[in-house]
Order: sequence, then structure tokens, then C-alpha cells
Amino acid sequence: MTGISTLGQALDQIERIKEQQSLFSTLSTQFTTGKKTQTFTGLGTDIMLSKRARAEFNSFDQYVKNITNSDRRIKLMLTAIEEFKAQAENFADVLVNFSQESEHQEGEIIYYDDPLTTEIENIPVGMTSSEPGVDFSTVREFASNVLGFLKDLVNAKENDRYLLGGADTLTQPLGNTGTLDSALSVLITSWKTGTISTDDLLADLRDRTTADGNPNALTDTVVGYSAALSAGTVGKVFVRVDDVSEIDFTVLGNDKSFRDIIVAVSTIMNADLPPMIDSYEPPNTYPGVPDAQGAPGNTVQEMKDNFFEMFNSLTAMVNNAIDDIDKLRFKLEGVRAPIDDVKKSHIEQKNLLLNTIGDVEDVDVNEVAVRIQQLQIQLDASYRITAKLQELTLANYLLVG
Repeated sequence: MTGISTLGQALDQIERIKEQQSLFSTLSTQFTTGKKTQTFTGLGTDIMLSKRARAEFNSFDQYVKNITNSDRRIKLMLTAIEEFKAQAENFADVLVNFSQESEHQEGEIIYYDDPLTTEIENIPVGMTSSEPGVDFSTVREFASNVLGFLKDLVNAKENDRYLLGGADTLTQPLGNTGTLDSALSVLITSWKTGTISTDDLLADLRDRTTADGNPNALTDTVVGYSAALSAGTVGKVFVRVDDVSEIDFTVLGNDKSFRDIIVAVSTIMNADLPPMIDSYEPPNTYPGVPDAQGAPGNTVQEMKDNFFEMFNSLTAMVNNAIDDIDKLRFKLEGVRAPIDDVKKSHIEQKNLLLNTIGDVEDVDVNEVAVRIQQLQIQLDASYRITAKLQELTLANYLLVG
């Protein structure tokens, strides 16, 4: 009688089932994750190809994020600049519409006849009130209303970071120190009393440094700009777009265009600017000391002429600044175009690298699903065979025999 031993067969079958169960677990993980393996070592010879592709993908992805964040910042900067320009244009229109024919001052004209002459001259020398007229009040009221808005635009932020402060994003570019208004009061008063000429006043308003010998220049510190902006030490803002290129998109809140408009608006709304014409309130009268000093001049016409020489120069300063704001806009728009092209190129490279990574790491889940079904059938068959082998004991064999 042939001896029969089922132990070896059973052990072989158990080992075969373990292998099938391990493969089933691997296929199930592949089906769930879509990946061949959960570790780089599982990729075998493709491990270096996968790591290189992932490293390059991460690099391009970071540059895309850099560009996306910078483009968002540039859009916000453009919005602030364009709104600043729009408000400045509105202010310029108000200035242009105010002329020597407008209503400058309330009260009646005071005429003077020199007693030392035999002729009756009736020279207009002043007004009986220092209150600005309706038209002049409208200009000053508009200036007062728009100044705060203009300052807010210079201090525009993205979340908690200032847009026009250069690399010093946590420091407010333009503060409300009150130094500009105080300095303007001194300059206007000096101009009215004849201590400085109209040309001197205009030079003081335009100059932003004392280095050229003008001690009364309205420096950036006087205007209220931050220490770093005033000193010119603030860093620039760049976007890194690839391994070798950085693109500058710096626009500073103390750019001359912004600064000049802020100064012009502040000058118009300064409390010491009116009256335009010397005023004498009864019982005071000319040639006594006026109750309120007007622009330089001995007659109403001279005062008007000197005032409008200053006023028209301010208007020109505002219009020139508006033109210069366009240069800032063009600079930023000129940055957006190339970085957008670079971004598109990076996205294309990312897609190619994703394909490479997919070829190395990914599985065909449909194929895996078929293999799982096939393996399930094999496992079921293995379980049945194992059960049969367990039934083939010696006693059962003898009974069968």
C-alpha cells in the first residue's frame, strides 16, 4: 500500500495562500492609492527618476506660487495707484475750474484814496471779510475730503502688509504726524509777509531735500513718510521666477508723483492759505495792519496775481504728477506680462513632470481591479483545496479504502 502524507502538500498550500494574500493586500493598496508602492524603495531602479522628477516639480510649483502671490500683490498695487490717480484727476479738475473770475472771498472791496495826491484814485486794497468765497471754499473742502483718502491709498495693504512700503512691508509708508501742515503754515505765512518770494515758496513746495541748500524744503520726513522711505534705505520688492531670475516690481509710496499731489492738496487745505486778499474788519481799515493777511501785494489785483501764480503752479505740479503716475502703472503692467508668460511655461513643465511621475509611480487602476478579481478567484480555489487536504487524514483514507 502506498504511503500517503498530506503534511508537505498542506504546508505548500499554506505558503501559496500567504503569497496570494500578500499580493492581494498590495493590489488593494494600489487600487486605493493609485500608486505602485508607498515607499521610494519600492520603485526599484526607477527611484532616482522619480526623485528627480519630484524635485523639479516642487521647484516649478514654488515658482508658480511666487508668481501667483506677486501677481495678486501687483493687482492690488495697481488698484491703489489707479484710484489715487482718479482722485488726483478729480482734484485737478476742481483746481482748473477755480480762476481769477471765481468767487474768492466774502465781504466788500475796500477802496483807498491816497490823501497825498490830488486825484481821486479809489484803489482796491482789501476786503471787509477774511472768509473764503463759495468757490474757494469748495476747492478747500474738496482738498480736505480727498487728502485722507489719498493717504489711505498710499498706505494700502494686503492683509497686514503694506503694498507701497518696499521690502519694509510692516511699516506704514505715510503717517499723520502733522509736520507737513505745520511746515506749510510757516511757509505760507512767510510768503504772505514778504519774507520769502512766490518763487521761493514754490521751490520749497517742490524740493524734497535740503542737500541742495534749501533749508525750507519739504523733505519726506516733513511730509510724514516712514524713516526708511525718507532715508532711501528701504529694500526693493522682487519676485523670483526661476533659478536665476528676479523681477523688480517696487513702487514706493514716496514716489515724487504721490508726494507732489499730497503736498499740493495739503497746501490748498492749509488753514493759513486764506484769505487771498488782505481783510480789514470795522472799525479797522486800510492802511492799518490787516486783520488777516492775504497774498503778497499792495492792491487787490497784485494779491490776486501773486496768489494765482502760486495756485497755477500747484495745478501744474498736480497735472505733472498725474502724468508720472502713469509711468508707475506702465512699470507694473510691464512686469505682469513677462511673469505671466513664465508662469504658463512653468505650468507646462509641471504637467510634463506629472506625466513622468505618473509613468514611474502610478498604476492602471482598471488593470489592478482585474488582477484583484482574478486573485480573488485563485484565493477561493486555494481555500477549497486546503480544506480538502485537511479532510485527508489517515483515518479518513483507511475508511475510504
